[in-house]
Amino acid sequence: NIFKYLFDDINAGKYTPNIVLNNSDPVEYSSISLSLYKDYNVKPFEFISDLIIEYYAAKSISTRIKQKSYALRKTVSNSIERASKKYDLQLKQLKDTEKKDKYKLYGELIMTYAYDIQQGSKEYIALNYYDNSSVKIALEENLSPTENANKYFEKYNKLKRTFLALSEQITETKEELTYLESVWSSLELAISESDLNSIKQELSISGYIKTSKQDDKKNKQKNNLPGSKPYHYLSRDGYDIYVGRNNFQNDELTFKLADGSDWWFHVKGSAGSHVIVKSKGDDIPDSVFEDAGALAAYYSKENGSKKVEIDYTLRKNIKKPNNGKPGFVVYYTNYSLIAIPDISSLKLLKE
Repeated sequence: NIFKYLFDDINAGKYTPNIVLNNSDPVEYSSISLSLYKDYNVKPFEFISDLIIEYYAAKSISTRIKQKSYALRKTVSNSIERASKKYDLQLKQLKDTEKKDKYKLYGELIMTYAYDIQQGSKEYIALNYYDNSSVKIALEENLSPTENANKYFEKYNKLKRTFLALSEQITETKEELTYLESVWSSLELAISESDLNSIKQELSISGYIKTSKQDDKKNKQKNNLPGSKPYHYLSRDGYDIYVGRNNFQNDELTFKLADGSDWWFHVKGSAGSHVIVKSKGDDIPDSVFEDAGALAAYYSKENGSKKVEIDYTLRKNIKKPNNGKPGFVVYYTNYSLIAIPDISSLKLLKE
């Protein structure tokens, strides 16, 4: 049936020229609709000649940008790998500190029953007065009960200090991983040299790339290039929605473009773009929240999922921590929604 319908259209001269896009990258083009790309953006054309010109021009830009971003991708990829290994090691070390409470209990029980412990004993079975269970405690026979207790307290205190230090380190490493993944997302969205220059500058500021005076001079020259702008979408109800394409743009959108009464959206617990809805001071319709949620899901690390959890809140609830990395924010008041990363019904406005 599909084959028949296809040739009925061809025989009738009914064509639907279109380019299939993944973000802004051209994936495929055709003179007929390609249903296997239903989850991608599709840009229609009236004439196939216009389509082919735009497709190969965009393909050329995409290929060139990927080539030019190779060094940046390698830097970010290596940094993510290092941070991931460090994170896994820290979690393993944290698990080893779980014995600390056991050592504390052993010390307490030895001190409680010291009167009953014979000098030179290799072990003692004590009644755990917390849950009335029996606990077998290993002892060093050449130490007194008090010395054995103090030894267990020393082990407890050492593991406690390790636990506190590791907890702080794990939080920092997790934040670093989230940040690096956001930079990787920015590389996926890059469509121009100015985009790459912004990302390189960001990595330099964050300490992942060392730059020489000559590099700084080149960056100043590149900064004279026309700067890239955030994506600007129009919701189905006509509200302006902006999407950051890198962390500098995320900060710009959230802290300069947005007013306190505008709405801020971001994928929950993962890397992604900041999405701002200009509210115009209105109580915006539910459909606008759905559209913004879809954009936050689509422009995130989770865009391959069928459903994505999105946090959203008023812009006035978003704070930038002191010395926070580009794009990093905190918020303590928010709502959540489940979004489908499909933005085919939204209109992308030209810069």
